[in-house]
Amino acid sequence: MLPALYAVTLFVGATLLFLVQPLVGKLLLPLVGGTPGVWNACMVFFQAVLLGGYLYAHRSITQLGVRRQAGLHLALLVVVLLAFKIAAAATGSPVPVFSSLVPADQDYPIAGVVTLLAAAVGVPFFVLSTTSPLLQRWFAATGHPAAKDPYFLYAASNAGSLLGLLAYPLLVEPRPEFTLAVQRWAWAGGVLAYLALVLVCALTVLRTRNAECGMQNEDKNPAPDLRTRNAEKTAGPEFRNPQSAIRIARWVGLAALPSSLMLGVTTHVSTDLAPVPLLWVVPLALYLVSFIVVFARWPDPVHRAVGRVTPMLLLFVVLSLLTGAVNPLGLIAGLHLAAFFGVCLVCHGELAKDRPPPEQLTAFYLWMSLGGVLGGMANALVAPVVFHRVGMVEYPLALALAALVRPRSEEADPGPPLRAGDVALVLVLLGLAVGLVLAVPRLVSLPPEPNAPDAMPARLLRGGLMFGLPAVAAFALVRRPARYALALAALLAAGTLDPGQLGATLHMERNFFGVVRVTRSADGRFVNLIHGTTLHGQQRADEPGPPRPLTYYHEKGPVGSLFRSLPADRVRRVAVVGLGIGSVAAYAKPGQEWTFYEIDPAVVRIAHDPRFFTFLSTCRAAKCDVVLGDARRQLTRAPDGEFDVIILDAFSSDSIPVHLLTREAVRLYVQKLAPAGVLAVHVSNAHLDLPPLVNRLAADHDPPLAARYRHDHPVKGAEDGKEVSQWMVLARTETDLGPMARGPYWEPVRGPPRGPVWRDDFANLLWAWKRKDTEE
Repeated sequence: MLPALYAVTLFVGATLLFLVQPLVGKLLLPLVGGTPGVWNACMVFFQAVLLGGYLYAHRSITQLGVRRQAGLHLALLVVVLLAFKIAAAATGSPVPVFSSLVPADQDYPIAGVVTLLAAAVGVPFFVLSTTSPLLQRWFAATGHPAAKDPYFLYAASNAGSLLGLLAYPLLVEPRPEFTLAVQRWAWAGGVLAYLALVLVCALTVLRTRNAECGMQNEDKNPAPDLRTRNAEKTAGPEFRNPQSAIRIARWVGLAALPSSLMLGVTTHVSTDLAPVPLLWVVPLALYLVSFIVVFARWPDPVHRAVGRVTPMLLLFVVLSLLTGAVNPLGLIAGLHLAAFFGVCLVCHGELAKDRPPPEQLTAFYLWMSLGGVLGGMANALVAPVVFHRVGMVEYPLALALAALVRPRSEEADPGPPLRAGDVALVLVLLGLAVGLVLAVPRLVSLPPEPNAPDAMPARLLRGGLMFGLPAVAAFALVRRPARYALALAALLAAGTLDPGQLGATLHMERNFFGVVRVTRSADGRFVNLIHGTTLHGQQRADEPGPPRPLTYYHEKGPVGSLFRSLPADRVRRVAVVGLGIGSVAAYAKPGQEWTFYEIDPAVVRIAHDPRFFTFLSTCRAAKCDVVLGDARRQLTRAPDGEFDVIILDAFSSDSIPVHLLTREAVRLYVQKLAPAGVLAVHVSNAHLDLPPLVNRLAADHDPPLAARYRHDHPVKGAEDGKEVSQWMVLARTETDLGPMARGPYWEPVRGPPRGPVWRDDFANLLWAWKRKDTEE
């Protein structure tokens, strides 16, 4: 029964630890948006607190012994109860959110995000983070026969983490009755149940006489496999001799690499490859599964087999990055995730095979946690600053570093890891790759339209000629890890010389909200603003005079129809949520006042730079202002009835922030509209079926709003720069919509407005997922 008690407690604690992370992410969404940078900042906070918990567990047991430490920990449980009581008394919720802590006008609002997280869940999360090392160490001191090797409990902990991670999007979020308020109280209730389980575990330790002596029983009868491998390494002052320092550095490195790679692959897959909702769950789930597998007596033959396959997967991923491959989506995304999972299995498998005996358990977990924090900080804090002008370099860099890690039995001969001959071979490879990258574009050109029928064959032919032979040469160097890692780095370095389908990069800028690029098309006619793989704006570079609105804002598209339908005297003040390059400013007329709301300072700088785009600098309105910060927060400061038109066009890559499409958000928009005002919503999305959702929001409003929908298609060869787009217009009455209420291009949304309405305390992305029968 004793192992079951500890396993259940570890399982519950880990489940709560991972349930609170998406919950807090939803609470943060209205404040800082839903960009990958937000998730990365949250991950760094959680990993840092986890490190603090592991440090507390190690130092307190080392200084106090197990029994006295258990008494100290009981006092810490009381602090959690007090924290819940104070938060509930001050804010009415055990998980408080203080929006004033997050500044609205910073490139890197990381300090505010971390402070908000600390105030919301810092104390209970810290206590939960101590669970794995602390309870395993307690169990090892109980004298139970299974306590000789308590690492099996780590699998139970990671299983709970996996359940918490998957339960939220699949079980909690889809249920309308589980509002955010209910979720906060339910999580707090779960923490109280966990505290009761920890209390029982502490009592088992306090009743064990030899617990104060540390691990006397375990020293007399150590697990045979641990004794044979680690006796010399772990005896006495393990962490002070040079050999142990190398071992500790290896632990830290093996933990840091998968942590960094997890954030890198999450950002790449969910932003650059496919902005699919909830896709961020998959890398984290694979990360946790790898721990479960390798700490559950991972067989050596399987470990070696994974070590042989993973270098090949890494090469395929590098090739997909070099060629810009995004389709077929399932295959490419699966390739990235498979390579990531292989690296996790190899790195974590090496950690599991090098684990020390139980008396060094807390130190082992402490160094592992430090590695996880360092890997997360490298991506979330260091990379955005160091690689400010070069984009997402950390993911390719982590892939190259991953090629260094092999199972020890698979490592090359015991000589130096890198020889002069290896460097020479890599330099030859680099020269070959650079020569092909520079020569092939002169032989094979890409069509100017990325979605043209002949674009995919041209990309495959071009990429195969440029990188096929160098990739084969690189794989020939796979037997020596250091040489192979340099070979992959050489391929990636050569690939930076290829402008690709998006054209030559004129400017690149990165901050907390992602990477934005200004590119010039291959034919030189267009200058584009790109976020991830999504086109955010386009301007003709070969036309004199004021720029024409293109892409989703074309004069012959829905936005042009909107402004033609409204009499000029009805449009005095316009609000635009989402700046892009300011394309819609081309519709501004003298005497009007336009206000753009934009959360990303980099986008504001680029839109104002006349070297790239001139929509703002040539705006004809009497007033054309840009307000920096979250649009919903900033709109609350505008007077009621201020705007005749509000255009909602805020998205990060291909995802519209959920908090801008809730019942409360629509109520705010209508409140800020003039008596005959119109709300226009850009609902183009590759993965979410947004028109029915917006239609439900319109019908849910009191009184219901009039709504019309337009799905616009470009006419080939007739309208340059015009992209497929979907828009909806909402107003208080049909009369306010003018000609748009009568068609022929604008029409009601087909089908009844069924389904749940998104609210600030409930929004389920799975309900809005596009089905085949809704795709056009």
